[in-house]
Amino acid sequence: MQIVVCTITGDAGEFALAFAAKAKKRGLRVETDLRNGKINYKVREHSLAEILALIAVGSKEASENRVSVRRLGSNAQSTMGADDVIAALAKEATPPDLREVG
Repeated sequence: MQIVVCTITGDAGEFALAFAAKAKKRGLRVETDLRNGKINYKVREHSLAEILALIAVGSKEASENRVSVRRLGSNAQSTMGADDVIAALAKEATPPDLREVG
């Protein structure tokens, strides 16, 4: 699994599912974690499972079409546009010999 999309609040579930569907269309391996629970618990659980990118979405992020991204091995978190994140992760997942030049 490359990405897990976690919800911060219950009302962000629809946005999380839509984000995951877009990422899957780009060839990424994605799961969603829509459970009711604290985000810190979800982050810890998925970090221990060595998920490369953890995407967190709440109602604020959903309304702005943005997501918070945390990478494996880093405590840093950044907020970016949802489509930009998908494009960046898809580019990273593409083997170097298959990437477009230019």
